[in-house]
Amino acid sequence: MLLRCRIPLSTFALEVDLALDSRVAAILGPSGAGKTTLLEAVAGLRHIESGEIEIGGRTLFSSARGIDVPPRERAVGYVPQDPTLFPHLSVRGNILFGTRNAVSRNGSTEFSLEHVVALLEIGQLLDRSVHHISGGEAQRVALARALLSRPRLLLLDETLASLDIGLKERILPYLKRVRDELAVPMIYVTHNTVEALSLADWMIMLAHGRVTAQGVPHAVLTSGAVLDEIDSGLENVFEAVLIDSNADDGRSRVRLESGTCLFIPYTPKPLNSRFQIGIAGDDILVATQKAENISAGNVLEGTIRGLDIAARQAILRVDAKEEFYVRLTPTAVRRLALSVGVNVYLIIKTRSCVILGG
Repeated sequence: MLLRCRIPLSTFALEVDLALDSRVAAILGPSGAGKTTLLEAVAGLRHIESGEIEIGGRTLFSSARGIDVPPRERAVGYVPQDPTLFPHLSVRGNILFGTRNAVSRNGSTEFSLEHVVALLEIGQLLDRSVHHISGGEAQRVALARALLSRPRLLLLDETLASLDIGLKERILPYLKRVRDELAVPMIYVTHNTVEALSLADWMIMLAHGRVTAQGVPHAVLTSGAVLDEIDSGLENVFEAVLIDSNADDGRSRVRLESGTCLFIPYTPKPLNSRFQIGIAGDDILVATQKAENISAGNVLEGTIRGLDIAARQAILRVDAKEEFYVRLTPTAVRRLALSVGVNVYLIIKTRSCVILGG
């Protein structure tokens, strides 16, 4: 995928030059950075002064060659933050509207109504008016409509931003299903680092119309170049298997892919359930000696493999079988004499481990 364009805006020009080869590319950045403008340009909804857009070997726009494919012929599905469902149509009618602009995808799996409806678990909504569905259900309906157009690329613009935390956690697994089962490449605009870490395998930081950093999500989010540009989130996201639960103790135990085990707050999920857990970098304490007789449920030994320091904070990358990212103050780094190669102990409270996706 090639995204190269220049678009003059009111206070600056959006200028990007990106070559992407990823399942999901997340775009983060402050409000007004040009994120939505970029998506609209790819969808054919925004005039481009100069550049070239190519998806799957097909040129959608080229100022040099005079190519500008109309939006309805681009095979690009676009789901904005506001799902904008058609009020005069039922849920079924809204979803089937996507088939009107469906473009043949030679060599690709065709998405049937039954498959998409089952994937997003919205079969019980089909005959309802869109006035009688929740915000989270409306987002799934909009996503289904986009998928029924059989897109070569799916654009998601702050899809979960207007939803409360509970709805976000319930919808995130559906986006993962789309990623894994339908194999449609996505560009996902978000302010939420947890969403980006959970979904994306490539990340782009955008500020004032320029790409300030790009790469593997963890590497971007913990680089000195962007430490002051993002809010602290759940920098650590792991795949986990539930191996033990005790309601009386109020905690459960999970095993990560490396074999490391962690105590997390009690969950009634069945044993051997698979899910993701997140741990904020701010919630991990660091000690240079093993702590004894403490209340925290998890103490892991590891070695510092990376250290980035900005004006107000520092990021440690610690190898403790799994790779953990820890946020500290520069003062703490100096006081503990931390540097690459130093052995440390990570102290993680049970309640600091958050189950993602409900």
